[in-house]
Amino acid sequence: MNVIGNLSSKNTNAYIPMRPNLTKTLVPALLFCMLPQANADELTNAEREKLSKRLEELLHKSQETLTQRQATAYKAYKQAIQSETAAMELYLNCVELADFENQGKKSSDFRDWKRNQKDRYSDPSFKCALRHQLNWLVLTIEAARSEEDINKLGPKARQALQNIFKDASKLKGQENILRQGASSSVFARAYGFGAMKVENWPSSPLAISEIYEKLIFPPLRDAGKASLLRSAWLERLNYEEQALLEWAHVPKDKSIGMKKDMLPPAYEKYMAEKKPKLVWKMEKEVFQAGDEAGAATRMLTHISKFISHNDATKWAEELQSMIAPQKAASTEVAPDDSKSKSGYIELPVE
Repeated sequence: MNVIGNLSSKNTNAYIPMRPNLTKTLVPALLFCMLPQANADELTNAEREKLSKRLEELLHKSQETLTQRQATAYKAYKQAIQSETAAMELYLNCVELADFENQGKKSSDFRDWKRNQKDRYSDPSFKCALRHQLNWLVLTIEAARSEEDINKLGPKARQALQNIFKDASKLKGQENILRQGASSSVFARAYGFGAMKVENWPSSPLAISEIYEKLIFPPLRDAGKASLLRSAWLERLNYEEQALLEWAHVPKDKSIGMKKDMLPPAYEKYMAEKKPKLVWKMEKEVFQAGDEAGAATRMLTHISKFISHNDATKWAEELQSMIAPQKAASTEVAPDDSKSKSGYIELPVE
């Protein structure tokens, strides 16, 4: 895993690794430029040492430049998530840098693009989505430097989701921005974070199941905190339902009629098939975390409610196994085979 160093608003000299392809592309080009073109003779050891030293200096300088740019960008990200206006301003700057300046395009090309995109970037929902996307990029950078204890960021990830769903209705039509990986956003591409990979960290802020499975549930399971674990599970289920209700596609032929007929097909399928499976998994984990009596009662009710579900029989078998009486430890003393009925003790042969 690529680990970002101690990036903070107070430390602009933090170490950040070079992008993986920098050495591969830079070394051949530098060697070609520094070789004597008119002389086909082989390099002497002294020449090789001189070129290697110069190359090392150039690579170090390139790395320092990238480090400074990324540290500066991180500070800008932190400031821009404070308001939608600031996030929008940074977005335009990043687009100009990543998609125009770095591509060798003219300033007039960017101005033309900006004019054509005016309706989009003036949309409040677009600005709101950008702010949430940028916030997840900041958390991703923090996760990259917290390899040893990534679960410490679980509360921040949970809060990020809560903030998104507070704005759920406002974000309608912009949710794809939040499904995009943070490191592939224009914010990341503009300042060299595009190649950033963080193991066990969800790439996007709308990877709901990943966020809970990788960051939020593990410490609660390990600590046997049954009530908190169930609360977190219910929160996850609520977000998944809300996402489908707010953002799932509704066919035109279902847009007229009673309210129940306007539910997205994806939501209806989730409620009938997937949610019952997730609820069962939740109660099993709560049982294992210590609330055996409460979980077993709810599991029995669940089977009754979804008796026609394809997994109902399997659930019943699992519950039967979980609540089966535990065998009492045997108190009988095992017979001593070293003694015969006559009391004769057999001695070992020397």
